[in-house]
Amino acid sequence: MGWWNGYFIAKLGLFYADYIDFNVLLNLALAVAVILPLRSKMWRTLRLLVAIPAATALLYYDTRLPPFSRLLAQQQHLEQFSLSYVTELLGRFINPSVVLYGLGLFFIAYIFARKLRLTTFVLLAIWPAIPLYNMWQNQQTIVHTPQNTALVAARAEQASIAPASATGEPKDADIDAALTRFYAEQAKRQVSFARPQATPAFDVLIVQICSLAWDDLLMTEQAQAPLLQRMDILLKRFNTATSYSGPAAIRLLRSACGQTSHKSLYEPAAANCYLFNQFEQAGFHKHMLLNHDGVYGNMLHEIQQYGGLNVAPDANSPASTAWLGFDGSAIKDDYEVLNGWLTRHPHNANSPIALYYNTTSLHDGNHPPGTSTSQGSASQYGTRVKRLLSDLDRLVTTLETQQRPTMLVFIPEHGAGSRGDRMQIPFMRENPSPAITLVPAAVRFVGLPKQPNPITIDQPTSYIDLAGLMRDAIAQDPYRNNSVTAATLAAGITSTPYVSSNEAVTVVRYSDDYYLHYQGGAWANYRYQ
Repeated sequence: MGWWNGYFIAKLGLFYADYIDFNVLLNLALAVAVILPLRSKMWRTLRLLVAIPAATALLYYDTRLPPFSRLLAQQQHLEQFSLSYVTELLGRFINPSVVLYGLGLFFIAYIFARKLRLTTFVLLAIWPAIPLYNMWQNQQTIVHTPQNTALVAARAEQASIAPASATGEPKDADIDAALTRFYAEQAKRQVSFARPQATPAFDVLIVQICSLAWDDLLMTEQAQAPLLQRMDILLKRFNTATSYSGPAAIRLLRSACGQTSHKSLYEPAAANCYLFNQFEQAGFHKHMLLNHDGVYGNMLHEIQQYGGLNVAPDANSPASTAWLGFDGSAIKDDYEVLNGWLTRHPHNANSPIALYYNTTSLHDGNHPPGTSTSQGSASQYGTRVKRLLSDLDRLVTTLETQQRPTMLVFIPEHGAGSRGDRMQIPFMRENPSPAITLVPAAVRFVGLPKQPNPITIDQPTSYIDLAGLMRDAIAQDPYRNNSVTAATLAAGITSTPYVSSNEAVTVVRYSDDYYLHYQGGAWANYRYQ
């Protein structure tokens, strides 16, 4: 095979070092194709012209990165990125140590190929060595779950969509059927905020945070941040069901009904599914506030049209600019925005407010004014996390100082993917994995006695479960009824099995494992550690 031996030995080395996968049949087919002797120079040239792009495509296929079609589908978003941010993104895809390792193996193999006949050894290394290695590896591999990375201390698992009788490795039809049942069951779920006899004695402030999962808190050493310790209820296994901002906002704003497929998010929903319609029905005046312009990804449009929050955002001025986004847009200081809004909208016992606040302070590509993303927005992520948590901690203090009765809800849109995994590089969020979609959702009843430690909910939850908690708080009103506490409200929280999806990618928990499905493909066990 000549220098083709170098190609296969380099890939085999990367495979055994666990940098890439290795499809035995496709690689074996390519090896056979380049081995076959051809007398005609024209045919040899033609084979080379076909084999090189085929080998390049096969290398990409074996890298575990999302299908190339998914990258092309993001083109319209890439066009809004600044040049410096695009440069930074390209740099993340290239791991210098992996490249040098692969090139080193290639040249070593090329040198030895001049003295030894390596083709036989290469073919044996592909077949049967790799199938035997995979059989051994399947017995040894630990599936990466939130528990494996210490996302939580308890051993309780995410709920599965598998039927109780499910055993062994599932077939595609088994997972498809279970997913269909899941959506059918979710379609029956609904919470309704009936108007209480007395006007609610508190405001509602929902803070939706871009890019903050439990895994990110661990990576930035903020899992025990003071803000989280000040919460009354902490949902340890809240699933955002997506890894992108627009869909996450829509899911939250439609949380009065059960979880739907990604496609259904962009179809009309019943009026009673919209969370802020329910707030309005319960006697609240609805408001929206952003610390950004809402332009990228049509975020504001999606909130208004598909999330049903059909109000104009309140002004976020004169807050200062804390960060510049990857597109150069201004991102305002969170505390200044929220504190300014509270000043302009004091609590009125006869006219309670329900506010939706969206912050993109942690979005990838953000950087301080006067710098560019080429200076490393990813490396600044930890700094931004600490600042945001500090700003929100100050918000709690301000609400307490003002003695403003407020049900304060923190709920990230999704994680940042700051750790990355075997199938996607750090800060890539194409696959809605548990490390990205399991986030620290929390509730604080400002103005009520604070218990020493948060009540932690270890059962798997999602949006409708949080909506049910908010409905119960409004109906029972702990600000008027002393017998209603965070503990009594937490006792009524419901549960939702783990299903997450983006436009063309779905991840589910079936039996004891996670499974991933790209549109048009088969289900695959999502082992990413």
